[in-house]
Formats: sequence, structure tokens, C-alpha cells
Amino acid sequence: MQTTNTFIDDIELPNGLSFDLMRLDQTDSLISGNKWFKLLPNLSDLPKGSCIASFGGPHSNHIHALAWSANQMGLNSVGFIRGEPKSTPTLDDALSWGMKLIFIDRETYRSKPTQQLADKYQLASPIWIPEGGSNTNAVRGCATIWQQEALQGQNYDELYVAVGSGGTLAGLVTGAPEGVRLIGLSALGSKADLEERVSDLLEQVSPNREFDNWVIEVALGQRYGKVTPELAATHKRAESLGVELDPIYTLRVFHYLIRKQLARELEGKRILMIHTGGLQGLRAQQERINRLANEFVGPHPF
Repeated sequence: MQTTNTFIDDIELPNGLSFDLMRLDQTDSLISGNKWFKLLPNLSDLPKGSCIASFGGPHSNHIHALAWSANQMGLNSVGFIRGEPKSTPTLDDALSWGMKLIFIDRETYRSKPTQQLADKYQLASPIWIPEGGSNTNAVRGCATIWQQEALQGQNYDELYVAVGSGGTLAGLVTGAPEGVRLIGLSALGSKADLEERVSDLLEQVSPNREFDNWVIEVALGQRYGKVTPELAATHKRAESLGVELDPIYTLRVFHYLIRKQLARELEGKRILMIHTGGLQGLRAQQERINRLANEFVGPHPF
């Protein structure tokens, strides 16, 4: 899955932190970041007119990318959206690309009874894509990130990437060259069951291999989606230096790296951070980020 649009930015911050940032967010204008590698292996061989269905929140990068991908491939798409009906830039885009949106209560969303939902809403033989898009096809797709031209000839000690549903990290683990340590940063506020999820995906894709090159850490002890004044100020400061981040995933990884740098835990290491995209979600968050950034009291760490 080669793409010519990915490249690496050499980031050098005033506090001395330097690292490479792989710009998967530039892979495609609308299927950006890791979604290109997760969704295309799931959709590219489906007959036109097939019905695909999945789950997501009102600002979901996955729903956004799935709707556009289906539109471009001649597929019918259905998104089961968590919570009460609402309009967001993400969902408005999905609607405009032909996705049928069905809002379900949080209890149903947690249990995700796919057959019951298919029967209730009369979906004809839907092909279910997991929330976040993480399955074995996605893992194999994400493994090809290492094959991108921008990474050829590069050597790293550590790779940092945000983790939501686990597929991107699992793919990077399976495709990683020897000597690279992969650190997945949970965006959920805790490790939750992410270690189990990633391990299960690795077992499904490579049942006869053992991987000891990865670990999951907690990027920030805040619930999923929560933006604090410190995070907001970090976002604004990064933006002023030309580093554009999404507030849910990549901002947390960036913040974590800064803290590691302050603790002098990155000295002498060649670092790669994966920009997994998600910038479309900024449209609904920008005003809140600006407000929270103004509430932050304290020195910027970089």
C-alpha cells in the first residue's frame, strides 16, 4: 500500500527536543492518517453496491473516513452513532457522502449487537467493520507503513504512536525492523484492555510469532476526548511552531514526548512519532481549545 504523499518532518523544539514526525495525515485529503492503511484493505475488493456498517461517535475519524471511502468505491455505508441525534461537521460530511446515520443509545452502543441491529434496520447482508477499523486486514495494512518510501534508510530507537482500538500499533509491531522499540500511547485515559486487544490482533495475524518489542503507556490520565487547559496551551504553542495536531490522539503523544524530554529520558535516542491524522475533528474543537488555552496558568514546557 504505497502512497507518495507521506513524508517526514524534522521537528526541533526550543527546549531541545528533536524527533521525526511521519506525516500520515498527508496521505490523502479525506482518508488521512492511519485510516488509509486500515480501511482500504477492508474495502478495496468488495463488489460495488455492498453494504458496509460500523460504529463511531459524533466526531469519529473512522466514520468520516469510512463514509468517504465508501462513496468513492461505490459502496453503501451505514454508521451507528453513539448518543442522541446531533449535527457535527464530521456527521454532516458523512451524510453528504451518502452514509446513512443511525443514532443508538449508549448501552446498545457498548454491546454492539450487530445481528439485532441489522434485522431492526433491515440491512441486507451488511459487512461489519469494527469500531475504529481494527481487524486483521487493518493490521496487515498498517504493517505496510514501514514500507513507505519516506522510511527507507531510516533507523530509529523508539517509535511513538497513539492507540485507540489497537490496529495501528499491532500493524506497526508486525512490520517493525529489528532494534526498534514501539511505545503505544493510550488515548483512553488508562490502559483499559488495550494490551489484550493488541495481543489478540497479533496472535490472529502472526500466530507463530512472539513480539517483545512493544509496550502501552498512558499518555495522560484524562478520560478519552477530554482537553485540559495544559493540553490546549500545548496545542496552541505547537501550532505556532508549525506543528498541527489533532486534540484527541496526536496531541497526547506530543505532550507525552515533551514530558519525557523534561525528564531527560530521550537523550541520545532517535525518535519517530507517527501522525495518525484526525485533523478533521479540529473543526468542532477549535473554539474550545482557544478558550481553554487562555485559561492555562504556568510556563510552557517547550
